[in-house]
Amino acid sequence: MWSRRLQRCRVPVHRTVRFTRKYNDQAIGPHTTYFQPPPSQQKPPRRIFRSILLATSCLAAGAYAHAWIYNLPFMGFGLEIEDEDGLPTSVETEALEDAMGTAVQAAAATQVPPMDLMRAQEMLESRAGYSVTPKAVSHTCQHPSNLPCEDTWSSGAFNFFNDQTKDWCEWAIFDGHAGPRTAELLKQVLPSAVGQAMWEAKCFERSYTPNDGEIIATIKKAFVSLDNHVINQSRELIESGKLDKANIIAAASAVHSGSCALLALYDPKKHILRVANTGDSRAVLGRWDKEGGKYAAQLLSHDQTGFNPEEVARLKRDHPDEDVVDPKSGRVHGIAVSRAFGDARWKWPQEVTRRAHDLFWGPSPRPDRMIKTPPYLTAEPEVIETRLQTGAHPDFLIMASDGLWDNMSSRDAVACVELWLEKNKPTNFLEKAKEEGVLASLGFGGRGRMALNSGTKEPSAPTYSSMADLNGEDDTYFDKDGSLMWRVSPKHFVNEDQNCGIHLVKNALGGKRRDLFCGVMSVQPPLSRAVRDDITVHVVFFGVDTQDLINN
Repeated sequence: MWSRRLQRCRVPVHRTVRFTRKYNDQAIGPHTTYFQPPPSQQKPPRRIFRSILLATSCLAAGAYAHAWIYNLPFMGFGLEIEDEDGLPTSVETEALEDAMGTAVQAAAATQVPPMDLMRAQEMLESRAGYSVTPKAVSHTCQHPSNLPCEDTWSSGAFNFFNDQTKDWCEWAIFDGHAGPRTAELLKQVLPSAVGQAMWEAKCFERSYTPNDGEIIATIKKAFVSLDNHVINQSRELIESGKLDKANIIAAASAVHSGSCALLALYDPKKHILRVANTGDSRAVLGRWDKEGGKYAAQLLSHDQTGFNPEEVARLKRDHPDEDVVDPKSGRVHGIAVSRAFGDARWKWPQEVTRRAHDLFWGPSPRPDRMIKTPPYLTAEPEVIETRLQTGAHPDFLIMASDGLWDNMSSRDAVACVELWLEKNKPTNFLEKAKEEGVLASLGFGGRGRMALNSGTKEPSAPTYSSMADLNGEDDTYFDKDGSLMWRVSPKHFVNEDQNCGIHLVKNALGGKRRDLFCGVMSVQPPLSRAVRDDITVHVVFFGVDTQDLINN
């Protein structure tokens, strides 16, 4: 599977190859499966490469941030880290890529430049890109509010077959809280853990049965097993104290913070999409309604919070003599979600949390007498499946962290993508790359790679669709704390972006209300957290055929 973010600098970027999951390149040698025995021991990496990477990352990130802040031209370094066989190393290039994105965010946070439309556009484009499979493409955009961003995302393929059109695909969003560490761990491990579990249970060989209990149980078990492992391992280290403080603190960092997980698995041969959700990220399917003549929203996940009656009932069954959920805030003993990875304070006995706090500088325990019968949170996901529809109006999937859904309803999100489709094709970026003769360099026909310099064109003036626009009715209001907020409505949507992920984020933050949009984009950490949350979006378009573009 090809997955790439397109950035304004010309530094090659590439998503991490996790274990044996394939991203951009065709197989170079004999076909391998996801779960073959590990390769022979490689030569230890030479430290000079790490030193060069660190120095170059700092230099490149600083130069890029400086150029962005002061509107200077940035030519790019043309850097490509290679291993001893002459192949680019994905770990190093991803580290440099992340350093660039973080540098831009940090520069904006320290300088707080007034965002005009052009600069706000560049901010969105700096963390946007695409991924491609033979039968689907996704458009991705991330816009942070926290520094560092607590969201992460993943896209990849499980390579079990010699035919790429049969490889299962995955897209995931991990919405962290109380720090980014748990979300980062999930990005690195969870998709592979799910694939490993499904391989061992022979799920990929099973004939299709609707809502196959074996497959659903395997996915759930993989989620829970991973969370139990990190929770229990950290607890053992804290209780035993066998390691030095530094190692215990590092190991426990993944459970002091927490994360939601939204994972979509697509079987292109059977056209089956399964979505596993832990937390309050959301997946919404856009499906064509023949009678209505437009796309309708179909939920493929349910927000797992204290406002969900089924979650309240589950917690009441598990803790019958306790008032676990605050009905006014929807919080579970103070936390906004009822299912999550990490968040050890809601899963450990109180004395373990207190020991972690007292001896290893962990977070403060919950108030006395609150944590009586832990765990109060679970990582077990809800799994929903559907058979995808293709044809003249194929299905599409919107996956997003709650930062998008705080501002935009599921129905409006589907309408927003439908508006984008009126003017764009999901594969336009591939066709443009083909015209420029660079597809072979992106990993479709060989081992070479290059980044596309997409360039930022100044957005055109908005079009007005109603008298409300002309009358200045901008749908802003003041919340209960007296802060200015805004309502999202299709009448305020603007359609000017080639990347559908950017299109969604922009319209969630103001759309054609340019003063509002630029103002929201100008607010920087820590104040930005009161205005917007981290936002990460995948828009996955099914029913497309990328083979001609890739092969020809």
